[in-house]
Amino acid sequence: MRARRGGLGALVALAAAVALLAGCGGGDDGATTGAGAGTAPAERVSLVLDWFPNANHAGVYGALQEGLFAAEGVDVRPRVPADPTTTLKEVAAGKADLGVSYQPEVLIARSQGLPVRAVGALVVHPLNSVMARTDRGITRPRDLEGKTVGIAGVPSDRALLDTVVRDDGGDPARVKTRVVGFSLAPALAAGRVDAVIGAYWNVEQVDLARKGVPTTVFRLEEHGVPDYDELVLVTSERTARERPEMLRAVLAGLARGQRWARENPGAAAASLVAANPDLDAADLPEQLRLTLPLLSPDDEPPLTVDVAEWTAFATWMRERGLLQEPVDAADAVTPEFLPAGDGR
Repeated sequence: MRARRGGLGALVALAAAVALLAGCGGGDDGATTGAGAGTAPAERVSLVLDWFPNANHAGVYGALQEGLFAAEGVDVRPRVPADPTTTLKEVAAGKADLGVSYQPEVLIARSQGLPVRAVGALVVHPLNSVMARTDRGITRPRDLEGKTVGIAGVPSDRALLDTVVRDDGGDPARVKTRVVGFSLAPALAAGRVDAVIGAYWNVEQVDLARKGVPTTVFRLEEHGVPDYDELVLVTSERTARERPEMLRAVLAGLARGQRWARENPGAAAASLVAANPDLDAADLPEQLRLTLPLLSPDDEPPLTVDVAEWTAFATWMRERGLLQEPVDAADAVTPEFLPAGDGR
């Protein structure tokens, strides 16, 4: 399993970088220019994201801004999904060349016969977490007994929550849940629930802390849940078979983008604000401080995927009824398109 790494030092130059961008128009189609000009036309690649651009996508937008995709001969065009739940179906149907999704969702899709494969990991540890209000007397998972936990209502919510509570010696049957949809952080901030599962510790907790909401986080992989990749880059089996060089080029550019983002956090923040002006610039430096070590870890190359780790997580999901059929992890994820030395 991968070793977890701590955060970066304080981010600097964000205000200056954002100020520099004010009055500079950003492209609306993600096209890359610069490197490779005057050579053969770059191969256009469509990429559907999992959500609006945020700290988790710093490597993608860094690679676009710095021309790192273009240098590999690809013109990557990211877009926000109209419905995030359809990303894998779009990729499987060939409506998008690549998509950003989640390891559990890829495994579920494979168990349902959807021909998709993960080819690299953007975020190499879970961001999903159990987040609890400390002013409700919750300092450890078993303190959730007798409390109400807000959930989005996705199938994995209860399995993850029960595992975290049980790992601390608590009784999951004594934990109540309330469906609050995806308004997890607002429900916690308003005190409508005592805790939530599904909120990201690198995003929502930062926002809650700035608003003065006292919280503690129980990270899944530290409380009984097998480690897994939060965000992964996915393609279809057909694309993997017919366009391997495109995949290698995209992953090479993205790996460079992940490293660039960690080494240039202020510029990475500015590129994200340019892509998504609705981002909260006050929260972004801290969100990136927490996120960037997961995009470019100290102990392995960016985008690394571990088939053994996927196998362990698939087994855990199967044992908890989250997979309709057994899944061979080697069919769900492959390191073969990663830059040399970036897979194992």
